[in-house]
Amino acid sequence: MTDPAVTAGPASTSWRRLNLALIVLALLLVAASVFLFVRASDSPSDSRAETLSRQQEQVTKAATEQTEAFLTVDHEDMDPLIEKVLAGSTGEFKQQYEAAKGNLKAQAQRSEATSSGKVVSVGVTDIDDSDAVVFVAADSKVANKSTKGKAQPRYYRLKLTMSREGGRWRTSSLQFVA
Repeated sequence: MTDPAVTAGPASTSWRRLNLALIVLALLLVAASVFLFVRASDSPSDSRAETLSRQQEQVTKAATEQTEAFLTVDHEDMDPLIEKVLAGSTGEFKQQYEAAKGNLKAQAQRSEATSSGKVVSVGVTDIDDSDAVVFVAADSKVANKSTKGKAQPRYYRLKLTMSREGGRWRTSSLQFVA
């Protein structure tokens, strides 16, 4: 049997044309695949997922900072600690904390309290462009007159409602949960 690629004449020309057509078709398929892949990666659903991921990262960071600020107490220097909590708050929570700051400071001084909180875990359960609900697990070391100055562990579970205000996530509600 004779190899069509080796023989000259009209039969070899048709094989060449067929091979050329197949190569062109393969190149077109590769080009179309690359085009569709690139276009799919620029889809609005991906940018929405990226936006949501960025929002979750921002709200997690803000909730962590706010929880740790809220759990930090130093009876010798309460004013900057109170201001830090107020700077990260808004709405009803800010009003409540503002109204209670005098009592908080007096109670910390009276009981000679110190506390340092550390966030262990954060879970964002609901989020949109302006609000988020966040659950936080935090541990704290608390010392005061009743502990005779010895630091004792405390474990807190909190629910924070975060609101975006002025481009920042701020605490608008804080509740202790069981």
